[in-house]
Amino acid sequence: MSGLAQDVRQGGRVPLVSGWARRWPITTFYLLTLAITWPLGLLPPGVSIAAIAVATLIDGRREVGPLLRRVTVWRVGVRWYVVALLGPIVLLAAAASVNVMAGARVATEGSLVDWLELGRLFGVQVVGVLAGAWEELGWRGFALPRLLKRVSPLAASLGVGALWAAWHIPLFMSGELPWADAVALVVLSILFTAVFVRTKQSVLIAFLMHAAFNGFAGVAVFWFEGADRVQMYWSMTAVTAVVAVAVISTQPRWWLSEPQVAHESKAVETAGTKGVGA
Repeated sequence: MSGLAQDVRQGGRVPLVSGWARRWPITTFYLLTLAITWPLGLLPPGVSIAAIAVATLIDGRREVGPLLRRVTVWRVGVRWYVVALLGPIVLLAAAASVNVMAGARVATEGSLVDWLELGRLFGVQVVGVLAGAWEELGWRGFALPRLLKRVSPLAASLGVGALWAAWHIPLFMSGELPWADAVALVVLSILFTAVFVRTKQSVLIAFLMHAAFNGFAGVAVFWFEGADRVQMYWSMTAVTAVVAVAVISTQPRWWLSEPQVAHESKAVETAGTKGVGA
């Protein structure tokens, strides 16, 4: 026995902060995330730092260990690396096509894709600790598994997506990102969950997928200007929603079912033993 129940049954005193973290881990994680990152301009690693801090408060090494080991889950099959790295490019290219069909004008002349620049942007996302992909230990590593044990996979996905989108509010309010991106993030969270649960809850794959999205989005959205750029975000939302519905339709009962994910430590114990099936 461990955690809050053990402390109470043994007559021990539970520190206020630790008790709060054990009873409301996701709320504690999110509030700490906002406290760390919003004053610093949405510092992405702050999301992961908050996750590690709350895991430490909950049960020390027994919580932090499994959390960090999700980053090392890499033996998931080559196809999932292809999905994580190329899937975002295909999705964003489709969104750009939809945007053009909806009347948007491409502002870029000549070649649309500078592959060297795309590679550089992806490298920045992977190596640069201030890049968005470094949020993933928090969103997918900490919050998603806990929600998957409480609600259906679809509800868990939308829940994490809502937290993820709300975290970006300062960027929406400043005009750096359009509000349409908030809807896109909520829907995109469904695809992240689909990949996450099929790769043994690998934060590494989620990290690469996030980096690929941010890297190519840094190219694709700048194909358009003004209102056409805002429309591009709505096009991204529409295409992502279509893909999400297609994914859900393959296993509708699972997506709407009661929680079926085992305790997080069990998911990590088998990491690296076998490839993941479809």
